[in-house]
Amino acid sequence: MSPTRRCHAHLVLLALVASVLLPSPAAAAVPEPPYEHTYERVLVSMRDGVELSADIWRPVVPEGQKVPVILTLTPYRALYRANDRQESTLPSITGSVARRYVPKGYAFVLADVRGTYNSGGCWSYGGKSEREDGYDLVEWFGTRDWSNGRVGMIGGSYDGTTANAAAVEQPPHLSTIVPISAISRWWGYAYHGGARVTYSGETADADPPSDTPTDFMFAYGFIPPPSPSAADDPARIAARWNPCDRVRQTLKGYSTQPDYDEFWQERDYLRHAPDIKVPALVAHGLLDSNVKSWEGTAWYQALGGPKRLVVGGWGHSVPLVTGWNQLLDRWFARWLMDVPNGVEDEPGVWVQQGTQGPRVQSSWGTGSVLRVPLAGDAFTYTDDGALTESEMIRGLGAGLRFTSVPVEVPAGVEVEGRPVLRLRARTNATSTHFVATLRAGQRVVGRGFLNARYADSLEQGQDLVPGVERSFPIELIDNDFRLQAGEKLELLLASSSTTWVAPDEQRSTNTLLLDGSFLELPLRGQ
Repeated sequence: MSPTRRCHAHLVLLALVASVLLPSPAAAAVPEPPYEHTYERVLVSMRDGVELSADIWRPVVPEGQKVPVILTLTPYRALYRANDRQESTLPSITGSVARRYVPKGYAFVLADVRGTYNSGGCWSYGGKSEREDGYDLVEWFGTRDWSNGRVGMIGGSYDGTTANAAAVEQPPHLSTIVPISAISRWWGYAYHGGARVTYSGETADADPPSDTPTDFMFAYGFIPPPSPSAADDPARIAARWNPCDRVRQTLKGYSTQPDYDEFWQERDYLRHAPDIKVPALVAHGLLDSNVKSWEGTAWYQALGGPKRLVVGGWGHSVPLVTGWNQLLDRWFARWLMDVPNGVEDEPGVWVQQGTQGPRVQSSWGTGSVLRVPLAGDAFTYTDDGALTESEMIRGLGAGLRFTSVPVEVPAGVEVEGRPVLRLRARTNATSTHFVATLRAGQRVVGRGFLNARYADSLEQGQDLVPGVERSFPIELIDNDFRLQAGEKLELLLASSSTTWVAPDEQRSTNTLLLDGSFLELPLRGQ
């Protein structure tokens, strides 16, 4: 990634991680309300002796009154610091969260992920130590003499991922999490069906998966601690250049044949979700090409406690849904201040499409499934490893490098959830990829990728048997759309889409057996 593109990506990323509340143009012109708060920076010892740095902004309240804590555990503090020079003031770049909730009687804490900014230790790529750090921080802040014992975690992107990680460890003082555009399974962030995700599309993306883990090893993780006390502590500075686990993380994070082994299982929060009982308000954009929408929808579906899901037609950004700020106010009041406002009894899912307000419903992706057989002759092509989605959309190489297949469905069909393509095919190689792009008219409404060696199991890839016909399941990312009048559904089928995933290393010749393949479309429930 070029320096120019990386700079642009980080600026775009700040738009998400900087503010998890919707901006108000009217409020922006109004001077800040009068309030008092205190500020301090503390070092909190983790169970392994590593010290994590945390900045605390607390409202001034009557003596003896205790306050709840809103915690964000972030690796992006170096970026925040560049925008918030005066740390004692309520930070604007971490959003409106601090500015909105400290005056309402909440303490706000911004803590640095281990191995970044002012914290010690080595970055762990979402691993066990990061999960345990979340637990230890929650318990430390939940037991301060000024705390009411209730801690909520909130954040966007990585900052929301750490909330998911902490919830896995089930700290007793964690009262709620609000993960926004957050990862629930690191393997699912780095890989789609076993194919390595790259730039997430053909336009500049906010910190795309291809930058991870590089960013955290050689950017955030190498910046020396800024605290003046660290200047007298050579060990803390030297720790930034500690080899840590960087070699193993790089090999795992960029492997083109990523067996789902103990490394990825440790970073799979989703498999623990049914045991998580802490209330969760999950928000995710259905157009998020960075942290794919199913990271949020699957997390919501699997969680075992009180939960809400807010999804809609936005990308890797704040929830662009009518009423988000008010919902968040009520959510925090209920779970952090024990206000009996009934928010937990309301319908569990908001879906925002357009400007008419959210569609309110009881569940996500639980409707019936429409099974649509594909029609057409067998199509044989050779994967050149260079085809892009835009080339397919423009028809470049149609009938040679990819094929277009109409999907016959009733007019006005409404899709909600995760489509699955059951593709019958054969190959002359031991490894190949399959790509499925679903279009409704001119809109791309679904993408699916499969490293065919992982068609049967993620745990260990299996070489394909050349020439043997079989079915390959290709999951398309969760979405919500209605087929508009005059629109037709079509599938674009190929074996590479290089601006979304890295190509397979073998230049295979594949035959798609369309007669015998079918698409499963999850329909919107009533």
